[in-house]
This record gives sequence, C-alpha cells and structure tokens, in this order.
Amino acid sequence: MAKYTLTSYDPIEMELPKPQVPDSLVESQIEKLMEPLMEYREVAEDRGVLPGDFLVVTTRDARMDEAPAKNFIMEHSIYHVGAGEMPKTFDDELIGIKPGETKDVCAKIKLPLMKDGETADLTMSVDVEKILSASMPELTDEFVVEHFAPATDVEDFRRRVAGQFVLKNMAKDDPQFPDLVLGRLAERLVETPDEADRMPGMPDDALKITCAIDALAEHLDLDLDEEQIIAQMPGEDAGQREMIYEQLKEQGKLDEAKVFAQREAALAWLVNNSTVAYA
Repeated sequence: MAKYTLTSYDPIEMELPKPQVPDSLVESQIEKLMEPLMEYREVAEDRGVLPGDFLVVTTRDARMDEAPAKNFIMEHSIYHVGAGEMPKTFDDELIGIKPGETKDVCAKIKLPLMKDGETADLTMSVDVEKILSASMPELTDEFVVEHFAPATDVEDFRRRVAGQFVLKNMAKDDPQFPDLVLGRLAERLVETPDEADRMPGMPDDALKITCAIDALAEHLDLDLDEEQIIAQMPGEDAGQREMIYEQLKEQGKLDEAKVFAQREAALAWLVNNSTVAYA
C-alpha cells in the first residue's frame, strides 16, 4: 500500500438532518396534552374494566420486590388503561374489575439497569372507584389559543408539539454508524488512491475508505502484538479467531493479518470516539 495522509486525524463529529416526526406520534402526544381537558362521565352500565377505559383509582401499599414504592401511589386519580402510564402487566390485572371492587395486583416490570429477561414484582392493592367515559374537546384555533399559548392556531400547535421530540445521538452499535463515519473520514484523504492498492472489483468509494483508514491506523501508531491481532480476526468466539489466525500463519500471510487487524482497531477507535447527532 502507498502511504496516505488525512487533512485531520480528529474523531468524526457529524450532524444528520432531523427526520420528520411521524404524524401518529404527534397525534398521540396531542391526545396526552389534551387529556386533562377532557370531559368525563361515569359509565352507568354494570360492567368490568375494559382496555382503553378511564378509571378513578386509589392504590395502597405499593411495593417493588417488597420495598416501598411511593411513586406508584394514586389517590382518587384518573387512570387511562393501556395508555402506557404503567406496565401492560399492570393493566392486564385491572381488566374485569368492577367499580367498588378491590384487587391485589402483581405486575412484572423491567427496571432500567436490569439485564434482559430480568423483572421486578410490582405489587399493590387497587380500588377501582369508577369507570369513566371521556370525550375529547374539538381542537380549533380558538381552543389552542386559550389552552396552549403561545401557539396561535392548530397548525402552529402541531408544529410545536413535533418540535418537542428530540432525537438522541445515533447509537454506536447502529449498523449505519461505521459507514457514516468512514464515509466522512474518506473525505479527509489528501492523496488520490493508487490504482495498485485497488483489490479486484473494489469500487472507488471503498478504495478511498481503505486508504483513509490505513492513514488513520498509521497515525495512531497501532503496533499490535500477536494477541491483539488475534483479537481482531473475524469469528464468533476466541477459538474461531485463533483458528483463522493460525490458518493465515500457515499460509505465510501474517502481514495481511496484521494489516487487517490494524484496520479493525483503527475503525474501533474511530467509532468509539466519534459522534453522529441529529441537527
């Protein structure tokens, strides 16, 4: 490979245009904002709780794996079944309860720091006091001005609601992330790639990326030892990676193995230190 240089060896910091917020998400958020302004009437028919019902509930002795959970206490509160305020397992426990009845519920809930498959037991007594029907006020320009100022009309209100959704930076494990930062890195390549460095069938953009990542690897001075080279070999586990390395060694291709490992290590550095955000 020829020697290549970059205009900058700093990590990539790039911004992508913010994608349009789906109308369904905007409508869902508007419904939540309007819920306190709904008109509620008690359901007269003798029936149990159904999905989508609004209830008046009081909860007592809320516990999370036997530890007190005061943040789950509700007193004569309006609760919307199935709206995502509580885990679905909690809502499922409420189905069929009639007004005036009390039920001891146990819902499985996943906490943020738990591993996949782990859950905690959320237990409490729930008094279902009333089942309510709810009617949504008509969303008009006058209604928006009265209740959602400084929005001036329905269109302005929807635009402001959509603007509340802020996207986090793209996750490092997003499949697009490496391609995006590598593409931006290739734009920093100073020299025109040497045709001698093109592998058969390699397109121009792939050649530029290869040359750019080699320049970055050289700048990072990635002098990998045998153990580090083996760790960068393709394979599902350590055994496979070591087997591939030994095969390359037997074929007299240790130089190729080292170049591959340096590229992978440089890519890992680039991904770990770069940021892809949404404007």
